[in-house]
Amino acid sequence: MASSGSTRLEISDWFVECALLERPIGETVIAFADRLQDLGFSVQRINCSTFQSHQIMGAVDSTWEQDTGHCETIFVPKSVLVRPDNIERPVGTMARGTSVYERYCLEDPRERSRFPVLEELFAKGYTDYILLKQTYGRHLTWLDFTPDAEGVYGSFATKRSGGFSETEIEGLRSFWRPFALFLKTTTEEMLSAKLLEAYVGNLPAQNILAGMTERGDGNRIKCALWYSDLRGSTRLSASLPSDKYLELLNNYFDCTAGSVIEHGGEVLKLIGDGVMSIFPVDGDNETQACSLALSAAVTSLSKAADLHRDQFDVTAEFYFGIGLHLGEVILGNVGTENRLDMTVTGHSANQVTRIESLTKLLGLSVLASPQFHGAHPKELTSVGKYPVPDFGGMTEIFSLLEK
Repeated sequence: MASSGSTRLEISDWFVECALLERPIGETVIAFADRLQDLGFSVQRINCSTFQSHQIMGAVDSTWEQDTGHCETIFVPKSVLVRPDNIERPVGTMARGTSVYERYCLEDPRERSRFPVLEELFAKGYTDYILLKQTYGRHLTWLDFTPDAEGVYGSFATKRSGGFSETEIEGLRSFWRPFALFLKTTTEEMLSAKLLEAYVGNLPAQNILAGMTERGDGNRIKCALWYSDLRGSTRLSASLPSDKYLELLNNYFDCTAGSVIEHGGEVLKLIGDGVMSIFPVDGDNETQACSLALSAAVTSLSKAADLHRDQFDVTAEFYFGIGLHLGEVILGNVGTENRLDMTVTGHSANQVTRIESLTKLLGLSVLASPQFHGAHPKELTSVGKYPVPDFGGMTEIFSLLEK
């Protein structure tokens, strides 16, 4: 075997370089596997996963197998991590215990029978499996995970008869901390981007990460605008306990903002109980943008109806109006030197809120402007002309056709 102290040091330094140069995880894992092969290590599978207590990105999981030559990286939500099929795995057991190293000799039926995934690996020809953990030391308090569960987990598997040699195991353990440091550095940056996206929206997050960070930076976007507002929010907030009101709000946002995201829209602002969203126009295809916005409106009403049908508590019911418009907005940085906000503004943004406000007056759930109807007349019908602020004069308003 060709391993040496200097070669191992070179690999450790290489991991530091990969972290500093922000190399992608998949590319780095494949290159690491190549280096292990050059050292004579019989490793045919590498899995690495960073675990953090974050609602959106509970884990970043990457798996390389020699048979495919590819490394697949996926984001795993926290809700998936706690499913029984994930908890009852070697890594799930390690996350709930104090061990930082485990070895499973898959050629031993008693060893591989401890977890279904080990049986699956043996069926694919793997004979030995080691699992390592590097904690972040953040003292997590979540379910039955140990306080030091947040961290990096990695496994290595071989198909060689008899499994890993002691020299290989010692070598893999010596590489583990530099490898874990690279993974932590890379996924922390990915987590920061995901957090930014969760709090400001996908498009604003992309703009900020691309360098649009100066006060006054911004651009104009032609789009279909979508604005919804919860009805009776003042009464609801005053009459419901705080936890019940927040639960209701989240259900409302699941129906509205969730539908916008499902149909490819951008949720730019959650303004109290209002949802400001856009569907950018691709080229000159205004019809497509309006079609997606209208479909999102229909989906949101359907979701709310389903939710109400399945609930027995009438105090948990909620209703909302949606305004639809077609125009141009400015998405840009405004605020003070020390407190900036990537927000949407402009005449069209004001107009769509005016359209939505008419839903209360007319007792209708979805209303659209003449500009929106002009690009997408299907499924819409005129409900008359009304004086709408910011439009000038009497304006024809359109609503969803009754089905």
